[in-house]
Amino acid sequence: MRARDAASRLNLMLLRARALLRLDSAAEALQVLSDACAVPAGSDESLTLRMLTGAAHVRAGEVERGLQILTDARRDADGAHSTIRSEIVLNVALAHYALRNLDAAEKSLRHVDTKSDIVYARALEYRGWIALTRADAEAATRLFVNALETLDRCRHYDRFLEANCIRALAHLAVDRLDRSTWSIVEERRARVDWSVNGLGQPNFWIAYCAATYALDVQGNVLRAAREARAAERGAPTAAARVQALCKRAAVARYAGEPLSATDHAEAAAELFATLKPPDLSGDDAIVPLVLAEQLANASLGDAARAALDTFSRYARKSSVLSMTHSPYTQAFHRLVEGAVSEAAGEKRAAIRRYREAFELYATHADVRRALDAALRLTRLSADRRAAEYAQAHARKLAPQSWMRKELEKSKTPAVKLTAVQREVLLLICRGKSNPEIGRLRKRSLHTIRNLVSRLFEIFEVSSREELAVECVRRGLYTPN
Repeated sequence: MRARDAASRLNLMLLRARALLRLDSAAEALQVLSDACAVPAGSDESLTLRMLTGAAHVRAGEVERGLQILTDARRDADGAHSTIRSEIVLNVALAHYALRNLDAAEKSLRHVDTKSDIVYARALEYRGWIALTRADAEAATRLFVNALETLDRCRHYDRFLEANCIRALAHLAVDRLDRSTWSIVEERRARVDWSVNGLGQPNFWIAYCAATYALDVQGNVLRAAREARAAERGAPTAAARVQALCKRAAVARYAGEPLSATDHAEAAAELFATLKPPDLSGDDAIVPLVLAEQLANASLGDAARAALDTFSRYARKSSVLSMTHSPYTQAFHRLVEGAVSEAAGEKRAAIRRYREAFELYATHADVRRALDAALRLTRLSADRRAAEYAQAHARKLAPQSWMRKELEKSKTPAVKLTAVQREVLLLICRGKSNPEIGRLRKRSLHTIRNLVSRLFEIFEVSSREELAVECVRRGLYTPN
């Protein structure tokens, strides 16, 4: 084979191996690289071949073997092009990350040359994942934004890098109630071609986060419903579809549609029953917890407990660069344990778990979930710190947000009304005048006026209109 033909063939095989690795097809990449070994190669090409082989073994779960290949390649790369050296260092870092050696991974990534174009942008992205694993949300946000800005200046484009950074920022923006970061997510999301092969997972998660942001932060229930439906439609796995159905259940619940919420939760449980829990890994490993929360919300206590037990039985270390089994997941585990306990009427256990979840979330600056846990705590107990936290952070939410409404409801003192007062209150909310109420109740106009005046005093209002609004706000009356 002529040298020029051999070089062209090898480069094509290396390009194909790279593409397969980006698609998480490590086994196919290893086969291509094995075939490429038979093709004569120059020094740089040979190093690239070794590097990709090591990276493929890491992606295939043979991390120690892959790290050894990469370490040997780095040792022999002193005379190679700086970009090749940087890319080898990048993959060494990924191997350390897979072994949960975060310090070594971070150290390796800091040796990536800032002039190595797309390789440096990827190094920033991976440093973002490390920061996220360490629960340093502020640093993670900064690094993912820097990775995107660096990508914009690169000679080459990496759609996977952009999609994964947007996905990470979506999670961070939602949980930190970060409107400025969410605006970056929306702007970037709108310009990506999500129909391209390999982007199904980040596209799903961005839609899922968009549903959460619309529901919890903006209080836009219709948009939340649409985004949750889009997430279900684009779910890359059956487990992801279970999560999307759970999100649809949450949206329906806060839209005041309990039957629809229960239906979605039951559909999610039926789909989950077709899965094999021991096979759940990476982002899918958390699905039993997500399901358990919605089943508990639907008062399906036994099913919720079973889903929770499934997570506890099969929980294990996550795969490379996934977001599960971090401090955030530990906190979510406690939150769901609290929800399941509350659904079972175990108030003391629920309070204990909610408090543990609140402390973990607050410590790691997951404001949205900490606020959720705080509201649950204040509903069941007189937890002063939780109440103060909720008061301080709920102001970041739109007035329509269910969490903002929940806080306002908790601040409203309960009122004790007689049966007669409740009946008169209902008639006022229905727009009945004092004479009409008198005829319906068979009472004098004078008596009705006194009853209405007393209701004004109880609710601290000065008109029938204000009284009706206050009743709706407190959940005492729901207009048809």
